[in-house]
Amino acid sequence: MTPTAHAEQPDRGTPAAPGRRFPVGSALITPLRRFLLGRRTSAFERMTIHEFQFADARVRVYELWTMRPEEAERADLTSFALIHGLGVSSRFFVPLAHELAPYGRVLLFDLPGFHDLPKPEHRLAIVDFADVVKRALDELQVIDPLLVGHSMGAQVITEILAEYPGYSSAAMLIGPVVMAQERSLRAVVRRFIGSALHEPLGNSLAAIGSYLRAGFRWISDTAPRVIAYPIEQRLLLSKTRPIVLVGGEFDRVSPQAWREKLAAEVSGAIVVTIPGAAHGVVYDRQKELADELTALAGIGRA
Repeated sequence: MTPTAHAEQPDRGTPAAPGRRFPVGSALITPLRRFLLGRRTSAFERMTIHEFQFADARVRVYELWTMRPEEAERADLTSFALIHGLGVSSRFFVPLAHELAPYGRVLLFDLPGFHDLPKPEHRLAIVDFADVVKRALDELQVIDPLLVGHSMGAQVITEILAEYPGYSSAAMLIGPVVMAQERSLRAVVRRFIGSALHEPLGNSLAAIGSYLRAGFRWISDTAPRVIAYPIEQRLLLSKTRPIVLVGGEFDRVSPQAWREKLAAEVSGAIVVTIPGAAHGVVYDRQKELADELTALAGIGRA
């Protein structure tokens, strides 16, 4: 089916009245404020919104960059494609997008059924999410994107790389799931709770808000497909090099030993562990991730 697409400028609204000030770096307020107001910050005022409809699945892509116009015309400009995890949305990539925007074209995805997108009439497997992302990238004429996926998003980009070997010359899997020996809902929930104990409270509250918005039905419909996805087998089919596997020190859902096992099966794979972080590393450790991504893209960062 031919996709339908449109691009529009977001409603920026009116400036908020001055309110109560909180201490800089508050473990609760800073991440939550960033989550609620992330799209009203300067970088997102320059964004373009694309939506594509493929059969009954709608996907949204936020496109931004803050580089100088002459740099944006470079033939070797890097396109960063950021794919979120189960239950959340592109908002979890807002802090990282701010860091990457001066260095390339940043594309933040809202996958079908998540955030405020309509739920497809049929349940989607990881291969279906991957197909939607790949088709949207094709519609945007993206060539050789640097694919970045978090949690379930890591499965989505793994499937793209398995289906289209060589499509991307570099990729980053952040908190890749699920451990092969623990593919059950009980095991995943237990590890998720263990990881959540190490998350900043603001991260947890932002995640809960996203889960409520996505809805229990769509999350419960998708979760079994995430749990069953054999990421270690599909990753073997990828010809992309290098692949970087990143996770937090306290990520119980995707622990370092699991990521090292995945890396051992793929030549040239690199494992990076962010000290003090947990599974939500993509949301609160954006500077470290941006350093790794720009290095992966061969871009110098001041």
